[in-house]
Formats: sequence, C-alpha cells, structure tokens
Amino acid sequence: MKISRSESPGASCRLPLNVLHLISSSGYYGAERVAVELSKGLLGKGGRPVIGILVNKPEICRDMVREAESNGIETRVFQCDAKFSPRVMRGLRGLIRKNGIDLVHSHGYKSNFYALWATGRKLPLVATNHNWLKHHWRLVVYSLIDKRLIRYFDRIIAVSESIRNEMVEAGIPGGKITVIDNGVDVEEIARQVRSVSPGELFPEGDATKIVGAIGSLKEEKGFRFLIEAAGNVVPNDVKVKFLIVGDGPLREELERMVASQGAKGNIVFTGYRSDVYKLLGTFDIFVLPSVKEGLPLVLLEAMAARIPVVATRVGAVPRVLIDGVNGLLVSPGESGALRKAIETLLTNPSFSASIAARGYETVREHFSSESMFSKYHATYLDVLKGRK
Repeated sequence: MKISRSESPGASCRLPLNVLHLISSSGYYGAERVAVELSKGLLGKGGRPVIGILVNKPEICRDMVREAESNGIETRVFQCDAKFSPRVMRGLRGLIRKNGIDLVHSHGYKSNFYALWATGRKLPLVATNHNWLKHHWRLVVYSLIDKRLIRYFDRIIAVSESIRNEMVEAGIPGGKITVIDNGVDVEEIARQVRSVSPGELFPEGDATKIVGAIGSLKEEKGFRFLIEAAGNVVPNDVKVKFLIVGDGPLREELERMVASQGAKGNIVFTGYRSDVYKLLGTFDIFVLPSVKEGLPLVLLEAMAARIPVVATRVGAVPRVLIDGVNGLLVSPGESGALRKAIETLLTNPSFSASIAARGYETVREHFSSESMFSKYHATYLDVLKGRK
C-alpha cells in the first residue's frame, strides 16, 4: 500500500513531531546509541519517536530495545534476512500510518533503502551517514548503491567533515549535507560508570593498570595495531593488562594474533558486553586505534567518564582532541606511536589526570546529547518547512 501525498502525516508540518528512526543493527553500538539519544531528545520536546530496527537475528537488538523502551520509546523489530523483503516494506508502511509519522530518519545502507521505498518520497527523509565502510567487497557495493540512493533524501547529516567531503566527491549536492557532531548524555554516563574487579576480568592475575578499547572487531577499528603496541609496552613495575570489549568478524584472527605473541592472559577479549559504562569505570586508559572513523561515540563516552584517552588522527577525532591537552593523538596504523602514548600516560599520573579532566570538560561543553539533538531538531523543522 502506497502512502499518498494527501494522507501523508508530514503534509501538515504540525508540531510536536512524530519521527521514525530506522536502523539496520548488529548490536548496540555508536549509530544505535545516536538513534536512542535523538529519540530521548524528541520525547523531551513533546514529540513521539519510534525506532524501527532491521536485523538478521532478533536477539542482536535486545540491548537497544531494552534501552529505548526503558526511556518510553516505542520500538518495532523487523527480521530482515533477504536482500529485499516485501513483508518488511509492508510492515514499515503500516508502522508509519499507525503512528502518524511526520518524518523518517534513517541510519545506514539498508535503512536508507527501506526508508526511500517504504515512503515513496511522500514523507520528508533525513539520513545520517555515520561512515561508508569498505573493508569488504560487499560493503564497497553497498556504498556505491547508497551513493545513488541517498541523494534523493531531503537532508543528509555527516558526523564529520571528512564524511561530508567524501559525499561531495561522490556527486551528492553539498547543499543537502549538514555536519552535526555526535553527542553523549554526560550525566547518564556519570550515573552508570562503575568499576569491575580486575580479578573478574583477568582471572590469571590482577592488574594494577588496565588499558581498554571498545568497538566492533572490524578492520577499520585498527585493533591489530593496539595488539602490536600492547606486546611491546614496558610498564615500569606496573602490572598492565589490556581489555578489548566487543565482537565482530575479526575476533578469531585477533585472538590468534595475541596467542602468537605469547600475550594470552595479558590481553583479554570480553566479547560483546551490555555493561559498557561499568567497564569504562575500570579503565585507567582508553585507546581508540581506528584507521577510519566519523566521530566515534565511544571516544566521547570515555572522555565523559573522565578517562585519559589515546586516539588516532582519523575522521573528526582531531576536532575533539588537542594533542597533549585533553588527550593524546597518534597517526593511524602506527603501533609504535600507540605504545609510546600509552607509556606516557602510564608513567605520568598527574599528566594523565589533567588530560582526563580536560577531556571531560570538552565533552560536557561541546559534545553533549542536548547539543546534538538541538541541531537535529532544527534540521527536522527546516526540512518540514521546505516540504510544506
């Protein structure tokens, strides 16, 4: 069933807004957290957010559903195994009609496709490009398709200038693109940050210092360079352990790499964890070793948790971090530079503490979820005004 222009809820441009966030999910990671934070912000404005989640396996989105619904946000999960599912398309159209959706905001390749075809462009469409990933040939194909489809959206949000530039180079009109920084709920992170006993994480022996990293175990996240760095860290009478939190297609390969270095026990893989904030409270140092990023939410979360950070100069990270002021910056793919930065923080506790304090202030003042939502909300209103 098509949505006709006359029955499109968005035609009236009424306020408050009813917004459908549509996302293809593989867990509760950065893009998913952004969708939830934006939905929480819309609730605060008296609007009605709905999150539609496209998954291969329903259990994948369990944490996202729990977080959204605990904040009063309606969710609908669509099992989407096939490349194209008429059943999912019908379900989305029904969800849009039932909830009087004014605007659809999609996050990612698959959700962009379904948003476009489920609405027939009869509703205002906004897409956030969190990153075009290309570490697998399928993702290269998907990004090529997305570059054609996304130009039909009313507005495209890039989470970094580098992503905006990539879209412009792909032929997407620059006038359609807005750069909006990601943001995090600083107060909520402070409430949830707790410490885990090192003995619980490292049963083979306690650690006096824990260096941690969080993310999906994919090529662009650069975990192999962190593992190389970890094997060469000289701790100066400090028992240093490394914790890698997350799961993904490279996990077995990375675990073999750890075993070949003889570092098993010193580098622990936790797999996917839902208690990320609890683990953050255990870290003495947070490391982002990525080779490609937009604006990683986990970096902002670590800074909001008052943890000193080491990160690579990728995407919008240099806009967040000033080297030696609120974090340490190194070039991507250089394990030696990562090692030196980690050792610097391990051996200089007063410097490490000052880095952490300034990092917290940076996020609180410039990268809050409130700031992020206000910019998205202004974009929604601008798009609706243009459609009117």
